[in-house]
Amino acid sequence: MKKIFLVLVLLLLLLGAGGAGFLYYEGMPYVDYALRRGSGGNPLAPPGAFEDVYSYANKYPSGQPKAPPFEQAEWTLTSFDGLKLSATHFVPQSAESHRWAILIHGYGCNQRFMWSMADYYLRRGYHVLTPDMRASGRSEGRYLTMGALEGRDVAAWARAVASEDPEAHIVLHGVSMGAADVMLALGDGIPAQVKAVVEDSGYSDLRALLQYRMDELGISHDRLLLAAANVLMKLRTGADFDEVRPVEAVANSSVPILFIHGTRDELIPVSMMYELAGRSAARDKEAVPVEGARHAAGESLGRPYYDTVFAFVEKYV
Repeated sequence: MKKIFLVLVLLLLLLGAGGAGFLYYEGMPYVDYALRRGSGGNPLAPPGAFEDVYSYANKYPSGQPKAPPFEQAEWTLTSFDGLKLSATHFVPQSAESHRWAILIHGYGCNQRFMWSMADYYLRRGYHVLTPDMRASGRSEGRYLTMGALEGRDVAAWARAVASEDPEAHIVLHGVSMGAADVMLALGDGIPAQVKAVVEDSGYSDLRALLQYRMDELGISHDRLLLAAANVLMKLRTGADFDEVRPVEAVANSSVPILFIHGTRDELIPVSMMYELAGRSAARDKEAVPVEGARHAAGESLGRPYYDTVFAFVEKYV
């Protein structure tokens, strides 16, 4: 992930090298490197930037996680812009349960990265839905949008669950970019069946995050450079930075929300968790700093992490 920010900075610096046409033709490959799926000759692989810094093998030496040992079925839906999206529905032992968890993976990942988390929810009696977000896994799409369009997809999955089970009590749980996705979903016609949200290691505002990273790198002319990058992102993906403001979504939602963030997060500052919690209009909210944890590493603590999660969400589901 650090390299993604460096790539964006390189992209921005091209602005000074020769005008809009040069910026477009020379800069777009960097946008593709960071946001377009497909690398290493595999059109379904994550963006090249992900493969360079965070391979599946590095996280899972024996391969990607296996599916939890529960009954499962594939779900599909068509997104607002015509993409076929795919997810797996896992059924708990008590199929009559009306508890549901929708688990949302982060940048460059796919639903398999949420299967260890799914196992905890399933053993607690939840139905679990693990979507492949757009441009990931089995879902269609060429470009990631860092939450701008993915939030609308999460809301669509929540509506699909509500249609399947009108008595459902749904938890949305996202990690990293997935955390931004679940927060952004709150502003897109989320059904009343969504009772609680868990956001783990999310960012409050994409533009502010990029600004923070540029300041760390000592990059000057940051406003001009960010404006140029925003134009290129919008041309390529149809979305822009200013649509990725989870802080505005939580400021306009009363859904209870649990914020979790590692104090040693090297990608997204823990200060963003406190900003989100401070702006949240939720009728119940809690901010939990995980001492010493790096980016999206809280779940690796196992039982203590899930004790915190279930103590919060099970007040509502």
